[in-house]
Amino acid sequence: MDLSPQEFEKLLCEFCKQDLPESFTVEHNIRELGGESGTKRQIDTKIKGRLGISNILICGEAKNWNEEVGSETIDALVGKYFTGEIRANKVILFSNHGYSSPAIQRAKLLGIELLEPLKIDNPILPFPHIICVGYLGKMFLHLTHRSPQKNLMSVDVDQYIILKGKDRISFQQFVFRNICIKLQQIDNKSLMHDFARIKIEEDNVLYELKQKEGYKYNANFSVDVSMIWDYFVEYLPTGVLHHVNSGDQVYINLQGEAKDILNKVLLSPTKINYETKEDCSKEFIEKKNTHLILYVMTDPDRHKTNPSNPIFKIL
Repeated sequence: MDLSPQEFEKLLCEFCKQDLPESFTVEHNIRELGGESGTKRQIDTKIKGRLGISNILICGEAKNWNEEVGSETIDALVGKYFTGEIRANKVILFSNHGYSSPAIQRAKLLGIELLEPLKIDNPILPFPHIICVGYLGKMFLHLTHRSPQKNLMSVDVDQYIILKGKDRISFQQFVFRNICIKLQQIDNKSLMHDFARIKIEEDNVLYELKQKEGYKYNANFSVDVSMIWDYFVEYLPTGVLHHVNSGDQVYINLQGEAKDILNKVLLSPTKINYETKEDCSKEFIEKKNTHLILYVMTDPDRHKTNPSNPIFKIL
């Protein structure tokens, strides 16, 4: 994908926004008065923030050239940023065509961070985004209580009305909320995780039964849930870079928030649907294909009343 110089600079800005403290700001195409020259100096990306008692300034330059960056460019960055001209704490350089060996050696000695496209001249590539959509399957409820009060129970889970403060929710909604909380607590979810069966437990659950509304009961709930998962994949434009200093691959999200990615994948007419985890894993785990993955669950109450217009909870 051919990018204009401005688009290439903005890609560097998007990279710099990742993993920054909230108090830091990222600005594009800023002109600052040089402390030594007294003239306006252009900065492609300017990052400002505060760590402890220190003010931090990080500056980035993007070189959308059709040739590799040489050591003379590194020399120019030193004069511009590491003197009294700009006084940056750190410099990031992004080259579309890579770097010469002398430039790499000099930049590393000076602590300048070097970025280049993983595929030279192609900083934006189609990248697989996997959406794992979960539904409640069969549920087995084990209910116990220690209260001297007699509890009324039902073998039909649809009979239960769970009382949460002022809310009266279905048993399915109760299970759905607990599973969402449980899965949200798991970091770095991947296709390697096994979420086929999930057990939730909650003590002192206040409930009614539809056959005898108005009579409140209390018990400990233990529910074994069989989960149904569907897997959808779409290839979306993503910044795929190589951090020369560390050798790491870097991915730049260009699709917005998680809900935006969810909509773009599920509403895409070209998305691929894997109906089993095994099929999806063969493509992305066994073949070691790098990917982004997002787990969501459908609200069971909405699924009952309007399955064609689901409500998703991002996990």
